[in-house]
Amino acid sequence: MPLVVTLLMLVAPLIHPYIVGAVVILLSIILYTIHKTHYLAISIAVLALLYGIGFIPVTAFVAPMMMMVWGEFIARILNNHLPDTLAFTAGSVLGIAATMIYCQQLDWLVGIIAVVVLLMLRSILTNRDDASMIGLLGVAMTITLFFDLDFTYDATMLALAVAVCAGFAYFAYRAKTVDASGVFAAVLFGIILITFAGVPWFLIVISFFILGSFFTKYRYAEKVFLGVEQGKSGRRGYLNAFANALVGVAGAILFGITGNEIFIALFLGCIATATADTLASEIGVTGGTPYMITTLRPVPAGTNGGVTVLGELACLLGATIICGLAFLLDVAPWYICVIGIIAGFVGTNVDSLIGALIENKGVIGNSGTNLLATLSGGLFAMAAYWVAVTVSASFF
Repeated sequence: MPLVVTLLMLVAPLIHPYIVGAVVILLSIILYTIHKTHYLAISIAVLALLYGIGFIPVTAFVAPMMMMVWGEFIARILNNHLPDTLAFTAGSVLGIAATMIYCQQLDWLVGIIAVVVLLMLRSILTNRDDASMIGLLGVAMTITLFFDLDFTYDATMLALAVAVCAGFAYFAYRAKTVDASGVFAAVLFGIILITFAGVPWFLIVISFFILGSFFTKYRYAEKVFLGVEQGKSGRRGYLNAFANALVGVAGAILFGITGNEIFIALFLGCIATATADTLASEIGVTGGTPYMITTLRPVPAGTNGGVTVLGELACLLGATIICGLAFLLDVAPWYICVIGIIAGFVGTNVDSLIGALIENKGVIGNSGTNLLATLSGGLFAMAAYWVAVTVSASFF
């Protein structure tokens, strides 16, 4: 299989995409008839179709297959010498580097992010039959997206980002605060933050992570007794990372591309909300009887939508810490920091409302609630920033 995919890499740039796409689709139909290759065949056919019609570049077409095939091949032959993940990483790096260099589309940022995305998906989809399909398509879309951004970055900063994020993620994993999927999600977000916006932005998100991890352990035995502890003995995974930081990372990317201050507000409103909500939950649950935010009636500890006075104070504390850090690191001016504190408070209480009105009915889970809450905090901050700028412009 590695030789077949490598041959495809060698001939794909030399032949018209229509022809390559058609041939690969026909081969995928044959592959589909082989036992346990249905999902793989479907994903390869989809990639061939997208490449044939010009929707994705040749690297996005070939590199995911090269990464996955060579990753598994290297992991298999080095099974007794290196940990599986490390060997797979080496093979996937070899696969995408060879593809980018040969196809003359070398971009270190795109390559590194593609490898991290594949590792994250691999850790999430372990033992799933459709793992190969999701992995191939996910990496292909990632490569296409970041190629389309055409972002100019500093190579030294990128190298620093990889080293810092990998080191932090390693120690976080050893400290049992994140699981494997959380490690790769953290590395992915960290590299994007440092490369697109700068180290201070990364430090703000890391502060959220540290505060969340610390207060997850706060009076943990009591939380276990109440049955409201964070899952996996306090470890956080990719869902937690995406639900709490995805909107903020999007804000960082948009700021890096445009330089518009409104995206600082989006970033800060999101991370302030995530931190405020985490502290409100982890500290507030120990603050006595909670009251349902919609009815103000007492409810059992851990009930979605339940709030306490201690939790509301913890919420303000979390938002203030994040926004104060943003001011000290010169990420945001004072007025955006004030907006961020208010946004964190608003977003946290939106989280409680969503929990009471929607999550309790089983429509969405906790991660969905967190995502909507951070989105609401970010959007509130953007709206407040726009109003502030508009009003000040009318006076001055």
